[in-house]
Amino acid sequence: MRRGSILVLAALLVAAGCSSSMPIDEYSAELSQIAEDYVVESQDLSYDYQSSVEDGVREIVEAGQDDAAESAVELVRTETVQYFAMLSDAMGRYLDRLDELSPPGEVSAEHDAYVAAVRNVYGSIPDARDTVADASSLEDVQLSLTASGFADGQLRWTTTCVSLEEAIMEQGQDVTLRCIRSTPGQ
Repeated sequence: MRRGSILVLAALLVAAGCSSSMPIDEYSAELSQIAEDYVVESQDLSYDYQSSVEDGVREIVEAGQDDAAESAVELVRTETVQYFAMLSDAMGRYLDRLDELSPPGEVSAEHDAYVAAVRNVYGSIPDARDTVADASSLEDVQLSLTASGFADGQLRWTTTCVSLEEAIMEQGQDVTLRCIRSTPGQ
């Protein structure tokens, strides 16, 4: 029986050793690449969404439809729900990649706070999407977006992102997480 306990303890120690943290330079480089991939994908989605809404509303207005306001609301609702679905997929992949990282102890608290903030925004997408789907006017769409946990979570995401960048830079590493974003083309 004692021999069995020793084997179990040895297996646990080996397993713990397998989950050791990454060296800070490797972590910084990998995290920068993961963040860049997500930012590019999410900004492309955002650009496509904005273009689709703007082009669609312009077409509705130019056509001079009697029900232009209703058509515009339907377009914005449909495009926004679709955008949230695609953004949720992208964010899910981003979280999967973040979960694969083993941050060094010097930045693990900041890493964990950042991942929690991203996960919080990700978790708020279904409610925001459902609220938009139920909107009956453009004002309701805008209100449902600004009043959602999705919008509120963006500030925490940005704040924890900046904190993680600063913690990594304090370790003497360059890192670019693009915490503060501009629109494509800027």
